[in-house]
Amino acid sequence: MREEEMVVALAGIFGVFGLPFLACILWLVLHYIYAAFKTWQETRLKRDMIARGYTVQEIVEIVSARRGKSKSGTSNVPPAKPIKYPAYAANT
Repeated sequence: MREEEMVVALAGIFGVFGLPFLACILWLVLHYIYAAFKTWQETRLKRDMIARGYTVQEIVEIVSARRGKSKSGTSNVPPAKPIKYPAYAANT
């Protein structure tokens, strides 16, 4: 086999087996990045709600309604409360 044919054969093998494998790895990495981002956003929401003075029951209702697990819908979600103190320090 000549060198050009070898390169074409290796490129074909990589195209058939390598690209789907790399696409699968990329999908897995992006999936877990997205999951971590969602968790970070939910944690930020909970900290903000604690800073506003929400009770634990109100936080549970809002988070479960946001996830779509609430049986009663969003009718029990209380209105936003004013912030008593910031959730994060301003000079960090």
